[in-house]
Amino acid sequence: MKFFVAGLVAVAGLLAAFGQTARAEVFVLVNGGRVEGEWLNRDEPKRQNYVVRLSSGGKLTLDNAQVKQVVEARPDELEYEKIRPQYPDTAEGQWKLAQWCLEHQLLAQRKTHLQRVIELSPDNVEARRALGYSKFDGEWMTQEEKMTKDGYIKYHGAWKTKQEIELIESKHKQDLAEKDWYQKIKRWRGWLGGGKDELARANITGISDPAAVKALATELHIDTEAPIRLLYIEGLTKIGTPEAADSLALDSIEDPVEEVRLTCLDHLVDMKNPKIIAGYVTYLRSKDNRYVNRAAVALGRMKDPSTIGPLIDALTTMHKFKVTTGDPGSMTTTFNKGPSGSGAGGGMGGMGFGAGGGGPKIMTVPMSNQSVLDALVTLTGQNFAYDARRWHTWYNAQKKSEVAGSGSRRD
Repeated sequence: MKFFVAGLVAVAGLLAAFGQTARAEVFVLVNGGRVEGEWLNRDEPKRQNYVVRLSSGGKLTLDNAQVKQVVEARPDELEYEKIRPQYPDTAEGQWKLAQWCLEHQLLAQRKTHLQRVIELSPDNVEARRALGYSKFDGEWMTQEEKMTKDGYIKYHGAWKTKQEIELIESKHKQDLAEKDWYQKIKRWRGWLGGGKDELARANITGISDPAAVKALATELHIDTEAPIRLLYIEGLTKIGTPEAADSLALDSIEDPVEEVRLTCLDHLVDMKNPKIIAGYVTYLRSKDNRYVNRAAVALGRMKDPSTIGPLIDALTTMHKFKVTTGDPGSMTTTFNKGPSGSGAGGGMGGMGFGAGGGGPKIMTVPMSNQSVLDALVTLTGQNFAYDARRWHTWYNAQKKSEVAGSGSRRD
């Protein structure tokens, strides 16, 4: 037995001679304390406790419930525990120990001693800067403290105001809700024409959640079957938000089927939405003559007097077409003479014929827009045909009369 003990002492001496240490662990306790030593019963099955050989030579038994975490100690950590008592509890002593920890990459321990330095010497510049402090208005603060004082909150690694966080989270919830509606509407679309057709129709036309607008608007724009698009129109109309109205307005112009366009328009007329009306006015300047006339139909239905001026300007509009010329004096074009559908007509105001042959050419053609004229007649009760000059003369006289009338009323 004496020989065995002597052998252990000899081995320990050899390890020390080569700068090595015996294996050790750090036992982090639930109460925040730490115990360092060799874990003796590591391999014991169904272990109820931790048996630890302390560096002092004694043993300690810790109940499982007392230990939060076991971390294997590095040699530098063991060395740190040995030398720590050698440094005095002064600002200078704790600074030196913090520097030793930095050299040995013991960053958590270094922070502890730097914090002790500023407790002992609050204006120690080196320790303050090492801990990330700067002076703001004469007060030492970390960047985190400064941002917190200014009302910012750390959110997913970035500093945000409370309002920004609320907006981000609201947007996230909105995105999730919108994705859910895409899935629902796709599922109901698949039911149409089958055993659940009636339920699908009731579900689509009964939607009232504004989060469904994007999904309905997308399907309204891409679905190839006009009767199904009419269902989506009913859903958007019931929701009735400005975003839903925007989608209806878009398809009241751009849908290829007249019934769909006019159904959208029927629902929009009673809204008297200035934004929608302004959108139709913008379409009066479209490069596509069909859209010009469809917008005029819509404005005629809206009966907003403020659109008279833009309508006069759109009586005749210029549009570019690709023209193919063959023999001298002959010509074919790749455009339709007018948009299809009720009240959507447009006419050619005149065209010159080229004398020579050649490939496709781009020609600018004036188009007289019947739907624009119809809208003007509806709004004004006047009819000066396509004579824009007479229309402007009449309109300017009307505006002067209105101004004069309002002035006399103020008197």
